[in-house]
Amino acid sequence: MKPKTSSAFTLIELLVVIAIIAILASLALPVFSSVQARAKQTKDMSDTKQIVLALKQFAIDNNGVFPYYAPNTTYAAAAAAGTAAATSNDAFWWLFPTYTSDENIFIVGGSHWCTSTADNKLDAAGAAARTETLKAGENAYAYITALNDTSNSGFPLVCDAFIDPLASPYQYSTDGTLPGGVWAGKKGIVAFVDGSAKVMTCDDQATPANPSIFRTGSAADTIFIPATDVGVTWLGATNIPLNPDKGAGFPYP
Repeated sequence: MKPKTSSAFTLIELLVVIAIIAILASLALPVFSSVQARAKQTKDMSDTKQIVLALKQFAIDNNGVFPYYAPNTTYAAAAAAGTAAATSNDAFWWLFPTYTSDENIFIVGGSHWCTSTADNKLDAAGAAARTETLKAGENAYAYITALNDTSNSGFPLVCDAFIDPLASPYQYSTDGTLPGGVWAGKKGIVAFVDGSAKVMTCDDQATPANPSIFRTGSAADTIFIPATDVGVTWLGATNIPLNPDKGAGFPYP
């Protein structure tokens, strides 16, 4: 009679297989995380393009000017009142419902500026104030004011919202758990006056813990502030970036 042989793994063989699987998983996880982040950034970039397209359509109907004033019954009444938008939510409010009716394009997954999901409840036509449209927590984008469709095509118009409190040079946070840290201070999505958008690399020239996106060749100026370099014209004193509405429950005071 032939002796019986066992086809089962020995303990050592099992441990070797488990070790190999663990090593392969440790190598694959960073790659998967990177691909996942890139996919989210691509969606973020696509949404900013849609917002800029709506802004450009608004400009066509308003003498080439992008929205600047606080909500009012009409844009003419808002201009007459002369009250500037206090938050990017106020400026974007003018896009609804004529130029877009989708609040979802203002949401960025993982952004702590978004304290809620978009409910797509909109203010009634002719409303004099922002109540339902883009409520606090339904917008993750900053907006650069006082630009028009003939401004420098390379000027930033819409971008991922910054840290708070908001201050020049308009920085991002390396802490992914805070507003302004959606990409952990490594990247920032910026859409420009010409309608293009880019995933841009943040630089820590100013403050390592709170990097920003600097103009090419500049060690002092980010793309969000007027140029201090001699002979360079870039934005102006009225082109002030607006962060989103904080709302209740915001992690900063």
